[in-house]
Amino acid sequence: MDLDFLKRLSRAIAEQFGSNCEVAVHDLLSGDYEHTVALIENGHVTHRKVGDGPSRVVLEALKAEDPNALEDQAGYLMRTHDGRILKCSTVYLRDENGKPEGIFSINYDVTELLMVERAVGSILHHNEEEKKTPYRSPQSVNELLDYRI
Repeated sequence: MDLDFLKRLSRAIAEQFGSNCEVAVHDLLSGDYEHTVALIENGHVTHRKVGDGPSRVVLEALKAEDPNALEDQAGYLMRTHDGRILKCSTVYLRDENGKPEGIFSINYDVTELLMVERAVGSILHHNEEEKKTPYRSPQSVNELLDYRI
């Protein structure tokens, strides 16, 4: 696991998507699944820091009978302890034999985006029946502007 490359990649992704985007790399080689975070960008998203553990979802997956059968997960939603909604992706970093040796995870806080989506949906909500008004071709620039406005 090339931590230098993963650190640069993590920083680039966090910079690209801003302060709501947490990127974490977990080291699984020690076997101590309670303290796997090897590096983290924007740790304020989940309130984690280096030395902390993975999310509950990842921790449960790691304790599965066959950790080699773990599959990457992309775009799933998770709720934080303080009620925020995160869109998450988890990629298992494997050695040459396919054994998981790390995790690369992206957690994006979409709470505010979901609120905007609801607000826009509320504004755009309309009755299913569309009122049909006859269309008349504008006869002047002023009529065209009135029609467009």
